[in-house]
Amino acid sequence: MENIFFSGAITFLLMGIISGGLASAIGNAGVYLIVPLLMLVTGLTPDIAIPVALAHLAALLVPRVVGMCQAGNVDLRLTLWILAGFLPGTLFAAKLAALTNNLAWFKLIVLIPYLILLVGAVIYRAKPFRLLPAPNNLTRKKFLQLVKRVPGKVSLPFSGITLSAVILVILGAGFAMGTFLWGPLAVLLLSPLLIVGLDIPAMVAVGTGVVVSFIGAIVSSLSSGVLLYPITLQMLLWLFLGTALAVLVLSVLRHKNKLCPVPVAALMVIITSVTLWALSSTQPQDLLLQHYQFPLQLLG
Repeated sequence: MENIFFSGAITFLLMGIISGGLASAIGNAGVYLIVPLLMLVTGLTPDIAIPVALAHLAALLVPRVVGMCQAGNVDLRLTLWILAGFLPGTLFAAKLAALTNNLAWFKLIVLIPYLILLVGAVIYRAKPFRLLPAPNNLTRKKFLQLVKRVPGKVSLPFSGITLSAVILVILGAGFAMGTFLWGPLAVLLLSPLLIVGLDIPAMVAVGTGVVVSFIGAIVSSLSSGVLLYPITLQMLLWLFLGTALAVLVLSVLRHKNKLCPVPVAALMVIITSVTLWALSSTQPQDLLLQHYQFPLQLLG
């Protein structure tokens, strides 16, 4: 595989800063655009870009996961049922990804939804529009009636409803496949699916969606094997450092904690910087992102 030339660690740091800046400019959608940035700027293939982006997102989700758990918005039983389908879905998705990642057209399948997300986020920022169907939407009502007819009901007392375990397991498997094929984009869609497709109360759907997304992102990124390489781990850390710096600066300048509380953002910057220093000081020089050449063959 040919080498790709760029300014090493600075490139990943800048991509992280762009991601954090986009999150402020167009909302949370900006954080999810790491996949197209990695693919278009550095030429990384989806099988490398997606796990790195998922690990990057998982790190950013930590404050939200803690917040949702403290607020009591997580349905533990719903979480477990969805994750019950995640493992078989992960195994199937890994085989599917291995077959498709080498196909030229697969890159377009990955990138086009992100382009739609970017355009939609910009339009929404300029002129907000309805993101989810109204509760009385006829199509939604018919779909919910169909979902309620599926056998194998389990009680979800926290959410105040009963649903088919089959539906929840299928949702978990589909989510696993989505994370392998589209990465963070699948995470973005989980909570809306819970609200619209399963009629889960909005706050519970968001809280549960965040926790499931966090676990799913970690499992998908680690099971890919990509993060086992020191150079890939450095890519991730530089990306996260850039995003954390952007979030910290924007939060301080705007005197708001919308993106992330200032103390938490500062802590993320410190921890990431120390980790990068520790990793860099223990690795051979030819594995460090200090030069203008990125040896993709090091990733196998």
